[in-house]
Amino acid sequence: MSELLETIEEAIQDERDAQQKYRKLKKLADDEETQQLYEQLISDEKQHEKILRSRYEALKESRE
Repeated sequence: MSELLETIEEAIQDERDAQQKYRKLKKLADDEETQQLYEQLISDEKQHEKILRSRYEALKESRE
């Protein structure tokens, strides 16, 4: 596997780790505003993951 594909895989995992971290912090948040902020951050990280997965698949297909 190419270094670029490995780097994208690592970035995808980073996005997943960030989602998990924000979910934990959301549970600990005392107020609705903070919970909503974490929910938005989770959503942002999911979108980043989706973009990275799409680019990963496109790059992988182009190398086959």
